[in-house]
Amino acid sequence: MRRRWRRPGRRPWGALALVIVAGLLVLFLLEWRLHLALETVAAAQARWAATEAMQQAVLDKITGQVNYNSLIQPGSSDGRVVFMQADALSISRLQAQAQLAIQEHLARLEGKTYYLPLGQVLGLKLLAAYGPPVPLRFIPLGTVNVNVGDTFEAAGINQTRHRIYLQVESEVQVVAPFSREQVKVASTIPVAEAIIVGPVPQTYISLGSDFIKGILRAPEF
Repeated sequence: MRRRWRRPGRRPWGALALVIVAGLLVLFLLEWRLHLALETVAAAQARWAATEAMQQAVLDKITGQVNYNSLIQPGSSDGRVVFMQADALSISRLQAQAQLAIQEHLARLEGKTYYLPLGQVLGLKLLAAYGPPVPLRFIPLGTVNVNVGDTFEAAGINQTRHRIYLQVESEVQVVAPFSREQVKVASTIPVAEAIIVGPVPQTYISLGSDFIKGILRAPEF
């Protein structure tokens, strides 16, 4: 009687390899998609957190303590404002106080961790509040740049609002899974204002200082 030898079954190495390759491809695509989405969301979150810290610093330390007349001294003639003179010392003090206060508030961000749902990171509107939390941390970089500027706005018949504001710039590093980037943050924060009755004066006295000459024309972001 002849024996029949069975051929050993093929081991599923080929199918297993395909499954592994497909799994790695899915993970790669997911990481790529998550990286792009996380960069956008993390940058927006960093700007929001840093801007809030800047504004809160000015609100706590500057607003309410700044007097318009201590920054700008108008000169009048026949009841009309004919020229405006900036107080260099007061402007310098305002910049220094604002810079210090903002740096202190930004430094507090370093000890905080923000968590965003994965659905929000991926931009899934129906699942924005769901999914595992994705941690975000922010690290302030360098020093804060503070400039003082102003604007003139119509405030009624023959009236003009003169508003003094701070232009604040800083950089924050975002630390998150699959992402580590630097984000530039800029904010314009009003600190004082006054109503000028009559035409806007065309003469500004700057005490001969190049520093003061830029106060009423602060650089744009």
